[in-house]
Amino acid sequence: MSTGDLCHFCKSTDWEQLLTGVFNPKRVRQEMGQYKHAEYNLGIIRSNEATCDLCRLISHASRALKPWWPIAEFLDQPERITCAFFNGRNRLGSGILTSRISQTQMLLDQVSAQTNPNFSSSNLLAQRVLDTLDEQGITLDGTNLKFGEPRKSNSLHRLVVLAGITSVPATAQTFMQLHPCLYPIPKVEDYANGTNPSLEFPTGRIVQPEVNVQLLRKWYDICLHEHGEACEQPSWLGPGRAWPRILRLLDVMQHCLVDAPNACPYFALSYVWGSEQHPFQSTSQNLSSLYSPNALDSHTLPKTIRDAMWLTREMGVKYLWVDRLCVVQDSDADKAIQLPQMDLVYSSAALTIMATSGTAKDGLAGINNTPRKIDQGIARVAENFSVMNVLRLDQAYETCPWRTRGWTFQEGLCSRRSLVITSDQVFWSCDSAKYCEAIAFEDFPTAVNPGDLIFHVLSGHRVFGEFGGANFTYRELQSMVAAYNKRYLSVQGDVLNAFTGVLNRVSQGSGHEFYWGHSASCMFALSLAWVNIVWGYDADVKKMNTVKRRRATHRVLADDGTTGYDVPIPSWSWLGWMHLEGLGRCIPKQVNVVPELDIMKLDVNGRAAPLNPSGKKLEDLHEVKMDGIDTSTSLGWKQETAIPTERLLAPGDEFRDSGRLIFWTSHAELETRDGKIYSSSSSTTTTDADGEKEKDKAAEKEIGELLPMWYHQVAQPRGKFSFIVISRTLDDFRYNYVRAEKKLYLLLVEWVDREKCMAERICAAQIDESAWVSEKREWILVTLA
Repeated sequence: MSTGDLCHFCKSTDWEQLLTGVFNPKRVRQEMGQYKHAEYNLGIIRSNEATCDLCRLISHASRALKPWWPIAEFLDQPERITCAFFNGRNRLGSGILTSRISQTQMLLDQVSAQTNPNFSSSNLLAQRVLDTLDEQGITLDGTNLKFGEPRKSNSLHRLVVLAGITSVPATAQTFMQLHPCLYPIPKVEDYANGTNPSLEFPTGRIVQPEVNVQLLRKWYDICLHEHGEACEQPSWLGPGRAWPRILRLLDVMQHCLVDAPNACPYFALSYVWGSEQHPFQSTSQNLSSLYSPNALDSHTLPKTIRDAMWLTREMGVKYLWVDRLCVVQDSDADKAIQLPQMDLVYSSAALTIMATSGTAKDGLAGINNTPRKIDQGIARVAENFSVMNVLRLDQAYETCPWRTRGWTFQEGLCSRRSLVITSDQVFWSCDSAKYCEAIAFEDFPTAVNPGDLIFHVLSGHRVFGEFGGANFTYRELQSMVAAYNKRYLSVQGDVLNAFTGVLNRVSQGSGHEFYWGHSASCMFALSLAWVNIVWGYDADVKKMNTVKRRRATHRVLADDGTTGYDVPIPSWSWLGWMHLEGLGRCIPKQVNVVPELDIMKLDVNGRAAPLNPSGKKLEDLHEVKMDGIDTSTSLGWKQETAIPTERLLAPGDEFRDSGRLIFWTSHAELETRDGKIYSSSSSTTTTDADGEKEKDKAAEKEIGELLPMWYHQVAQPRGKFSFIVISRTLDDFRYNYVRAEKKLYLLLVEWVDREKCMAERICAAQIDESAWVSEKREWILVTLA
């Protein structure tokens, strides 16, 4: 049996068995769900690279090792570094055996078993039984095969190479991931033409510089004809899917704009505009002319749009939606219709082309003669077997500009089918399957389930978990808000519009009504006490941008778009702040607790209206424990909370949003220092030798604290500040229930107009209720901008 050019160590390892054989987790001790197969010195590996194909592959990958502890000081001394080969198992499909592999609870059980030999759980017991059956050839996850066909794998091996100091632990730095391949290695064309060289496991395959559109069309056809309602009408769309209003499309055959025929199949393009000077786009002046056949031929379109038109046509679809041409860019009336329905535009598209490989001028890599660079690390290790390094399979996606932009966030989430085109790879994602060019997943079950740890699914790459299978529940909204806040907007005033599609989808499925990114249907006041908690190494945190106000305006449009005006993005909303890397607690648990304060929204004419116009009450999803607290009296700090009748919006009058809130609340000025709040009544003042007055810090009493907002390296507010009560503390994050506490959430505010009691939020704080009552307070009608 030929094994190519291999050294003694690489020849002595049965790589085929290691990567495709039955996974036996009981034969050796596991670490983090993996077991160590062997260790080999990096210095020896590098000395063998001229004569051993696999050592050459490992040596090349090791040049990208990062200067992390404990090997940082030895990067120029490879003989001091050890490479360890760890074997694990990833979920492929969703049967009885494999369903547990990728779930969080299984990982926690495995960690517990490592630290406590006596630990056991139903997960671990069931897994042991199923593994034993699998070793005996009795599989409960087998696919129905025709007589004589080889059995398909029901899980996928993950063989990673780590670098450290011997003995290398499973937590060491990973710099390679080896994936099994047939030899000779199949090409993408083999699958595009309908042949399937490997039925036993998803082999790696050779990717060409030019994308094979027949493969992309095969993915699309599989989804259309085999996935059924799961992808055509996914559960997150809700019943009775609506069609977008006044939908214009590009006819890629006639190169012009058309009004969309009812319910016609079309593709949508998601891309980064970039920094073009005077880009060609639809305007009120040229709109009618763009409806003439071949009208687009007389204009210079960016390469990405031209490539998307070509690809749409090659995949047998006639229409394409592109924002800069299908939305009239200088029309408030058109934007009033189009911007709030971006979720419908993308979810109604038969497929969305995600142009992640650059900006509008760069084109779609590998499409329509747009170049791309392919670098696949491959080594032959047996007569009919080879391995491919797939660790950085989605690295181009991980670092692409598309993934950092605000608008593309909802475009990716709201698409039923996604074709993700990176600079060196094309990925497919829908609710039922995940594909890519480099690995032949087409004949294997590749769905990603809610709650999956992506590292333990398919080849373990992040791209497979960020498209398809969207979970637009209210419970998941917090994670979506947190992820969106890490995106960048070139126009800061777009921050609400670029997230409205997500809010629409959550509202559709949950019944929540939203106001400036906060649920107006429950616990609105509590959500105003949102925090920004950042975890990480000091060196990493120092590189982060400091949290600051988003000083921008949002264009408020009437439903018909006939009138529009600008309002500042409010400080009380998370939307009003930039660089919130660790945003939390802005989406409270869904329970109905009578609020301490009567908070209303204010229109531009100073009239107050209810936050929740429908008045719809949602069911409690969690238990509420008030622990004997009577919110009607609130220890005497609360007075009448109703807004004066003359300040209310008259029934039937139009509400013209100002982005401001109005409510009665309790106000006090308190000392703060180093993130702590001190009583203003407990300190004493003395005079020093120079006659200067100073406070006796020893006599100060700590009564509260500022909630996390800035990184710990940034100076906290210091001095005497104004605080207002916003809500009783309702602990909804440490327990599965909501528990009321004898504490208050405050907002540290800065006065915009002290006489009119108009303020802006600086950060949230928490204080003991009894301590607040002891302070010098006043009851005021506040406008929070």
